[in-house]
Amino acid sequence: MAFIQANLSTIIVAVIVFGILGFIGFRLVRNFRQGKSPCGCGCDKCRAARPPAGS
Repeated sequence: MAFIQANLSTIIVAVIVFGILGFIGFRLVRNFRQGKSPCGCGCDKCRAARPPAGS
């Protein structure tokens, strides 16, 4: 109990940061599954979105 009391502010900040990162990751995965581009541009001209030639 003394450890929690001594580090309560650090624990709260860590929970907030990990919560924000988790929300961002969840949102990126959800948008990707819905076919939305993470960069905000269309993927029709994006070289990374096209499969390699010959496959």
